[in-house]
Amino acid sequence: MWSPVRGCLVALALTLLACGGSSSDGGFEGLEVDDPERLPSVVLSDTEGRPFDLVADTEASVRLVYFGYTNCPDICPIHLAQLKAALDRPGAPVNVQVVFITTDPARDTPEVIRSYLDQFSRDFVGLTGTEEELVAAQKALGSIVAVRESDDENYTMGHDGRVFAFAPDGWGYTQYPHPTRQSSWDHDLPLLAAMVEGAA
Repeated sequence: MWSPVRGCLVALALTLLACGGSSSDGGFEGLEVDDPERLPSVVLSDTEGRPFDLVADTEASVRLVYFGYTNCPDICPIHLAQLKAALDRPGAPVNVQVVFITTDPARDTPEVIRSYLDQFSRDFVGLTGTEEELVAAQKALGSIVAVRESDDENYTMGHDGRVFAFAPDGWGYTQYPHPTRQSSWDHDLPLLAAMVEGAA
């Protein structure tokens, strides 16, 4: 059966075949942050209703944090499909944690978030909280705060399209807007994964 997510995955696959891309020998291919900041202490609820500490519960991992919502028609499923493809690539680093934080808690119940993320990967973490907690989390990570764009029941959310990347050493060196080339993920994830505490 066709679904928006499956359709998005097909479109993404065709795009990747057409684009290809080569990696640079220099730094990150994402948007490098001029003044990196540490991953802030944010505690929200996971899809099992348990507290999830963004710092403590992702320790020693690359943290790819994305603010989105399950009814998003385009950007969210493309980002998540790209991340799934990058992490499934042979030789991809294993110490990578994708964290999806909803910007639409009214519709994105824990069950809805879990079902949505499972279409990409059961390993992706889904987080929610009160509206106030979610706004505070967006501000803490330097995200543009999402806004509801209409009053009807099929409303969309205007939200930040960036994936915020934090290396295992806890510092946010780079961000990934929409669109980001698949080759950029393939190039940057090993670099981020190698940036651990005490590395030279």
